[in-house]
Amino acid sequence: MTQLDDVKSRLDIVELVGGYVQLQRSGSSFKANCPFHQERTPSFFVFPDRQSWRCFGACADGGDAFSFVMKKERVDFREALARLGARVGITITDQSETAGRSQLLFGINDAARQFFQRSLAEPEAAFVREYLLGRGVSERSLQTFEFGYSPARDNRLLKHLTDAGYSAEDLVEAGLARTTDDGRYYDLFRGRLMIPIRDWSARVAGFGSRALDDNATPKYLNTPRTPVFDKSRILYAMNLAKEPVRQHGAVIVEGYMDAVMAHQHGFDNVVASMGTALTEHQVALVRRLTHRVTMALDGDPAGRNATLRSLESSWGVFQQRDQRSAGQAGASVLQQPEALDLRVAELPPGKDPDDYIRQSPNDWTEFIDGASPLFDYLLAALTDRVDTSTADGRSWAAQTMLRFVAHVPDPIKRDFYLDALSAHFGVDVATLRAAMPMAARPEGQSRRTNRAPVTADDATPLPGSDKNATEELVLKILLQHAEQVGEEAVKSVRSEWFSRTENREILRYVFSRMEPISNDEVSVTPELEQHFNQLLNSDPVLSTPAKIESALKQACLRLQREHSIDQNSQLTSAMDEEALMDPNSPAASLLRDNKNSLREIDQLRQPASPHHR
Repeated sequence: MTQLDDVKSRLDIVELVGGYVQLQRSGSSFKANCPFHQERTPSFFVFPDRQSWRCFGACADGGDAFSFVMKKERVDFREALARLGARVGITITDQSETAGRSQLLFGINDAARQFFQRSLAEPEAAFVREYLLGRGVSERSLQTFEFGYSPARDNRLLKHLTDAGYSAEDLVEAGLARTTDDGRYYDLFRGRLMIPIRDWSARVAGFGSRALDDNATPKYLNTPRTPVFDKSRILYAMNLAKEPVRQHGAVIVEGYMDAVMAHQHGFDNVVASMGTALTEHQVALVRRLTHRVTMALDGDPAGRNATLRSLESSWGVFQQRDQRSAGQAGASVLQQPEALDLRVAELPPGKDPDDYIRQSPNDWTEFIDGASPLFDYLLAALTDRVDTSTADGRSWAAQTMLRFVAHVPDPIKRDFYLDALSAHFGVDVATLRAAMPMAARPEGQSRRTNRAPVTADDATPLPGSDKNATEELVLKILLQHAEQVGEEAVKSVRSEWFSRTENREILRYVFSRMEPISNDEVSVTPELEQHFNQLLNSDPVLSTPAKIESALKQACLRLQREHSIDQNSQLTSAMDEEALMDPNSPAASLLRDNKNSLREIDQLRQPASPHHR
């Protein structure tokens, strides 16, 4: 839970506003003369169930506890958070210090990257250059991917960086140094080929390394998890592959050298998962650019079990993504032209993408184009592992496939898959459907417990309010595609449509980026950076200007509609019947305007699906 969430969870808006004005109960809400303008008849209401306030008079404004304090005290968001935190007994720590530490660590990593590159050019690293030459790495790739070498002795990186002014403790935090039991510091990477790992924004977040001594262990060593490096949140080479991925789809391989060799031969839409199963965060990175993803797997029979476990995780993550995307767009997955298309291409036994591309670069495109849909690949792979002429073999393979099918959120797609399994195994669909809940239950789990989520992110509930999801959808489009939609479209979005103050603050940031004069004057406050990054790095992904324009238009209409409905609901619950029946009253006028607005919005929106009519 963030500090912002913690403060929100402890606030009571009735108690807060009651400290400024005298509130009177009015049904399920409270009313008062508006504290922001002069009036004789109360038009200001507080709604405990929504933890919100609204003025139906001259202000025509509303919001949450944060927006109330900002407006009443004339303070910015950070000051309002500090005051409300103090009110509920939470000391707001300076998040800018955390941001500053991150910048320091990125700086240390970049300084280390330069040191490693220089070390590769030294005479002692001649054997490393020979190794790379033997692997077919070109001089251009050496520079593009910034290969380096970590000297084997004398803790030279530690000495170099401490001489440059960094502390040994900073290097430990960056994952470049460690300490012995007696408190001495030493280089983590020694005598290794070094591969810088840049994040989405091209910052050096960490390093991958390979031992060049056959007796050294481990053979492969990555930067440990740090405040700026988590390999489950990064795809190697994505900083170079963004535009090719947007145009041609993403090809995901497992290793650094696989990605390097692909780029060297012109296949620059290839990125690497660095040996991990695809995670929710990595899928989010891909989905910002494309819906077409091909996983290119090593043809290693010994690793088939690990591969299948990886694909099971990836399958669950992608199905969860489809479910969230469909929920945001208000349609089923089958109505989504941008639904995730995950395919698998498996290399011949004993080959990895690095070998295959070096030996048969002209065949790589055909190999990727021939990839199988993930469901088809899994069905074939699992069937190959058992004797399906026996009942036990067919039962095991069918139950394993049912575990995958159980993760599919769309019931129509689920039925298609069940039909395919029925035809393949010769088992009645009804029998398969009855067996699915048991097959989906993880081993050892009690019958009375629910199915465990596929990933940790699956356990995170979706937003409780559709309006919150719509607000975030609009912000995602604006943050990810502001240049494509243009200034006029951006400024057509109204801040009053947003009920959450943090979303209004991010919208204000978006507006500021459209004003060249004030470009450097408005930034996202450190307290909102986590929320901001989640919006920036997640769905939707839209591939053409027409789709971007349409998505923004529909999302804004939906947000405007929800805003009008919310206002009407507040009006009818807050105002007495006499005020609403008087055609000349402000409340009746606002209610009338909102109903007219709703009719206009419904005419502009795309036709609803049959179950919404």
